[in-house]
Amino acid sequence: MNRRQTLSALFALGAPLTARLAAARPPMRATPYRIGLIPDIERVRHEQFTDAMHELGWMPGSDFVLFQSGTKAGYDMEQSVQRVIDGKPDLILAAVMGYILIAHRLTKTIPIVMWATGYPVEAGVASSLARPGKNVTGLAIYAGTEVFGKLLDLLREVKPGIKRIGVLWGYVPPFHPKEEIEPCYAELRGAAQRLGVELRIWEIARPDEMRPALAAVTEQRMHGLLLTTGAPLQPHREEVTKFAVKARMPTISDFAWPGVEPQPLLRYSPSPATLMRQAAIYVDRILRGDAKPGDLPIQRPSKFELELNVRTAKAIGIEIPQAILLRADRVIE
Repeated sequence: MNRRQTLSALFALGAPLTARLAAARPPMRATPYRIGLIPDIERVRHEQFTDAMHELGWMPGSDFVLFQSGTKAGYDMEQSVQRVIDGKPDLILAAVMGYILIAHRLTKTIPIVMWATGYPVEAGVASSLARPGKNVTGLAIYAGTEVFGKLLDLLREVKPGIKRIGVLWGYVPPFHPKEEIEPCYAELRGAAQRLGVELRIWEIARPDEMRPALAAVTEQRMHGLLLTTGAPLQPHREEVTKFAVKARMPTISDFAWPGVEPQPLLRYSPSPATLMRQAAIYVDRILRGDAKPGDLPIQRPSKFELELNVRTAKAIGIEIPQAILLRADRVIE
C-alpha cells in the first residue's frame, strides 16, 4: 500500500496515526506553509497538533508554521478572523462555528479545517457531511453522535434518583448560530422525556449571566448539572464546579475543563489530542494537494472518552456505581 492509500485508509477509519507515516516528506517550497488558528488555542493543543504533523512527516518551522489571531474566544470575532486572513495563511485550522462562519464568509478559497465544532451542515458551511462541497471540512463533534442525550443518561446513571437536571448552556450567538443549537435542544428534550426527568436550560450568552443562573439553579432545586464548554462560561468554570460541590450536586461536562479544581464529576467527550491528530490528517492531505476540502468527508470523532473524578465524587458524598467505574476510560483518584 502506498502512502496515499495508507492515509486514505486511516482517514476513512479514523484510525490513530503511526510513526511509519513520517517517512514521506511534504512538498518542497521556499517558505513554510502558514497555518492560521481561529480562535487561539492553548499551548497543549498547539503541541498536540504539531506532534501529529511531525508524525506525518512535517517539520515545524521549516515545513509549516502556526500563527494565531491574538484573541482567545473573545467577542471581537470578526477582527480576530480578519487578522488571521490578513496573515495570508495557506490553511486555517478552526474551532467554534461562529468563527468558522465568519472565516467562510470572508474567504471561499483558503481551505478551512475544523477540529472541534457542532453541526456544519445546519450552519451552512457544508452541503453534506459526506461531500461538503465548499472550502470547509474536518471534524464535527456533535452531528450524528447524539452526545447530549448520552450526557443525561450518564448523569442519571451516576445518581439514579435524579429528577431535575439543569443545563448551563454556553453555545449561543455570536459563538454558535441558532441553526446548530436546535438539534442539541431536541436531543436533550428527547432524552429528558425518555428518562422521566425535568430539564431546565439556562442560556449563558455573557459571563455576567452566570451568577444569576447559579442562583436560579439553587432556587429551583436542581439535582444535577450538565456543563457545556461555550466561551461565556470560561471565566466562571471554577466557580461553577465549586458551587456544585458545595451543593453536593453531580456534574458532567461535554469537553475537557483543564486547570479547573474541583473538576466536574464526569466528562464525556472526544479526546482533544485525538481530535488534533485527526485534524492533522486533513491538513496533510490538503497541503500536499491530495484532495480539496470540498471532496473530503466531514468525520465524527473516532472515540468518546468517559472520565470519572473520584475526588469530586468523595467531595459530594456520592458512591459511583460499579458499571460506571468499569466503563470509565480514565479515573482520577
